[in-house]
Amino acid sequence: MSQGADDAGEWQCLLEDLPVMYVHTRKEDGQAVLDTCNERFVETLGYDREALLGRPLADVYTPESAAAMDGCDSLAAPDDETVTRRRKLVCADGTVVHTLVRAVPRTDADDAIVGARILFVDITMREQRRRQATVLNRLLRHNLRNDMTVVLSHARLLADAMDESERDSAQKVREIAERWDRLVEKVQRIRQVLSPEQGWRPADLATVLERVEADLNQRYPAARVHVLRPSEGVATIRPEVELALTELCSNAIRHAEAEDPEVVVTVGVPPDEPWVKLTVTDDGPPIPESELLALRDDETTPLVHGTGLGLWMVRLAVERVGGHVAVTENDENGTAVTIRYPCRD
Repeated sequence: MSQGADDAGEWQCLLEDLPVMYVHTRKEDGQAVLDTCNERFVETLGYDREALLGRPLADVYTPESAAAMDGCDSLAAPDDETVTRRRKLVCADGTVVHTLVRAVPRTDADDAIVGARILFVDITMREQRRRQATVLNRLLRHNLRNDMTVVLSHARLLADAMDESERDSAQKVREIAERWDRLVEKVQRIRQVLSPEQGWRPADLATVLERVEADLNQRYPAARVHVLRPSEGVATIRPEVELALTELCSNAIRHAEAEDPEVVVTVGVPPDEPWVKLTVTDDGPPIPESELLALRDDETTPLVHGTGLGLWMVRLAVERVGGHVAVTENDENGTAVTIRYPCRD
């Protein structure tokens, strides 16, 4: 894309009908001016082509995006690193289109920079879904969870005040409220996986495993969680995998039949393989077949009543970093779940 300006016609023909917006800009009086654009850019914004060409690129940006314009938009100087930016475009009818922007310099026959070639990818629907998910998450976290906290509190008071024959009803209410509380917590973690926080970076595996072990033993004092950690600096782990590991350990503890369940996490970092293996072994009952479907099927059918939602989140988190999850039964009692993910920064 960084060829000379005399190739602009060939590039325009090539990209005219692509499902992305594409423009050429030229530098004029210190501004990036629209020199040419493909039909998708014209159709998306709703202007006449003649009304667009010759206008500063900033004119079709929102004020916020126009103020943030930098080399990615105008390319006043070459940049060895291709950068992606978020920009909002304003259509002729006033609606806003969210885009991701990638650009490279546009040069003439003497390799002098005369403008930029810019691709705009429309991510408006993705942004709308993200905002909808955020709103739903807030509703779940604040409204439903707050209500469940109140229900749990009253269920405990009722159980203490009732006689033996009535106590079962209060206990049933308490169990349902606790189940919904856990469901809201899982939805929150799924949202974290689907929309990782900015700044999520790999961390030292041994350090993270030490923190996971300490947190789990504090949350479940009756359980025994042992993590066989590797030496520091041997491998890294991403936050998505940490969430998946914590979910597996928590599930093993909550579904255990023993009053003092034991969960062991073993780590394998083969020196000749670019993989890390984390195996969570418990001494509880096997995972029901209905929940295992979450690891084998892309459909959400087994999740209708929340069954398998935790394993689905584990799978989702691990697959996002290029790994996979496998479940095997122990030789004795219990289950072993292995997370295998690529060891790379």
